Amino acid sequence: MTSEKTLVGMTFALATALLAGNGCSSSVNALFRDGTGGSSSGGQSCPGLSGGPMGMAPIPTATQVAYQRTELMSFLHFGLNTFDGTEYGDTAKDTPSLFNPTSFDAAQWVSALKAAGFRQATLVTKHSTGFCLWPSAYTDYSVKNSPWKNGQGDVVKEFTDAMHSAGMRVGLYLSPWDAHYPSSSSSYETYFRDQVTELLTNYGPVSEILWDGYNAPTSLDWSGIAQLAHQLQPNVLVWMGREIATTGAELRYLGNENGQANRSTSNVGDVPNGGPSNVWYPAEAPVSDRTPNWFWHPNNTLMSLNSLQTIYFNTVGMNTTLNLNVPPATTGQLDGPDVTLLQQFGTWYASLYKTNLVRGQPATADSTWATPGFEAGKAVDGDVCTYWAAASGSTPARLEVTPGSAITFAVISIREPIDLGERTTGYHVEIRQNGTWNRSPTDASGATIAGTVIGQRQLWQVNPTTAEAIALVIDSARDVPAIAELSVY
Repeated sequence: MTSEKTLVGMTFALATALLAGNGCSSSVNALFRDGTGGSSSGGQSCPGLSGGPMGMAPIPTATQVAYQRTELMSFLHFGLNTFDGTEYGDTAKDTPSLFNPTSFDAAQWVSALKAAGFRQATLVTKHSTGFCLWPSAYTDYSVKNSPWKNGQGDVVKEFTDAMHSAGMRVGLYLSPWDAHYPSSSSSYETYFRDQVTELLTNYGPVSEILWDGYNAPTSLDWSGIAQLAHQLQPNVLVWMGREIATTGAELRYLGNENGQANRSTSNVGDVPNGGPSNVWYPAEAPVSDRTPNWFWHPNNTLMSLNSLQTIYFNTVGMNTTLNLNVPPATTGQLDGPDVTLLQQFGTWYASLYKTNLVRGQPATADSTWATPGFEAGKAVDGDVCTYWAAASGSTPARLEVTPGSAITFAVISIREPIDLGERTTGYHVEIRQNGTWNRSPTDASGATIAGTVIGQRQLWQVNPTTAEAIALVIDSARDVPAIAELSVY
C-alpha cells in the first residue's frame, strides 16, 4: 500500500491449537491492561487463566493478539518521491542525488507518534522507485550514493534505533514492485530475498513486514519468501497484498484506503492464491493523513481532526487496526501541520477513555462459568486480561451493569477475549431509563446498537444518553459467550 491505488492485501495465520483461558498479551506504548492508556515500557503479557472455556478455532497466535491490541499504528512514506514531487517516482530523472533531507530526525517522528498514542510505526524502506533507505549491499541505488551525510547515512537504522529506544513495535515496508531493478527480471526473486534478509537480520526485532500487491510480480514464490521472513524473525507478522497473498501471510488488507470497516468485519477469513481457508486473518486499514497522497508534497491537503476521529471509530471501533500514514517532509522531519494533528488526536484519544463510568460497578449475568474467576464483574473490572464467561452449554446470554446512580455517556466499548477466538455471532445493547428497558436503543447515526462480530473492539457512539443500567445481550454465539470488557464513557 503506497498510494490511493494500492491494493494491499489479505494474509493469514496458522492457528490450530485450542487455548484454554486467556493468555492475552498487549503491545507497546500507551497500553494499560484495560487497553486505554500509557505504559512506555513495551509489550505486556497477560497471565494465563486456567479453568475457563476452551478456545474456538481458528484462534490467533500470541503475536497476532499483540498486534491487534496495538490498535493504532502509523505509516511513514519517505524516499525519492518526497523530493521529486511524485507518488510513483520518475525513473528518467530520479537519482540518489535527490535524496538530501536538511534536518533528518527519526526521533522526532517517533516522539510525535508515541505521544499521540501510536504503538507501532512502519517505515517504507524501499518504494516502487527501487531506492533503498539503507545502504544495501545489493544495489548502488540507495542512500549510500546520496549527498545526505556524505553517503554514510542509514534511515532504517536511525528509525529502528529510535523505535526500539521508545519501546515501540517496528514495521518495515519493502515494495515488491521495483522500477529500477526491475522486478520483472528473472533474477529479481534472489534480489528481493537478499533485501528481506538484510532488513530482518540487521534491524530487528521487527514486528511486521509489509509487501504490497500493487504491480507486484506474481511469479515469485511468496510462500517461500514468507517462510524466509519467519526463519529470520520468528515473531514477525507478514502482511502481503491480496494479489500475492498466500500461505505464510498473517494479516490482511481491509479492502479500502478511506478508513471504513463495518460491523461485520471479522478476524476470520480465507487467504487467496492457494492459501488456507477459515484462519485467523485480521484486517489492517491503511489511511493517509494527506489523502489521496502517501508522500509529502508541499500543496497536500491535511485531513481534519474530526475526519481522523471518524476514521478511528470506523476502524478501531469496528475490529480493525488503523494504519495512519504521516509522511515526513523534505526536511526529514514530520511537518508542523502533521505534528499538530497528532497532538490534537493524542489529546482527544486520551480523553476518550479517561473515565469508564461502569468500571467496578455491580454486574450480573443470567449464567456464569462454573469455575471461579469468570464472574460478571470481570467484564467491568477495567482489565482486558480477565473476562466473564457464560455457563457451559449456554449460547444466548445477558450481562447487566447497574451503577449506583444514573450515568450519562456518549461511547460504548465492547471487547471479547480474542485469545479464545471470535465467539459472538449476534448481539445487541439495551439501556434502562426511568425503570423501563429500551430494547433497541440507537447510536448517533440512528442505527440500532446491534451487530454480529465483536472481536478485538466494537465502539458505539451515541448522543449523550442518561441511563440507570446497561445490558449486553449475546443473541447467538459459536460457543460459550465471553466478554473481556464492557465499558461506557
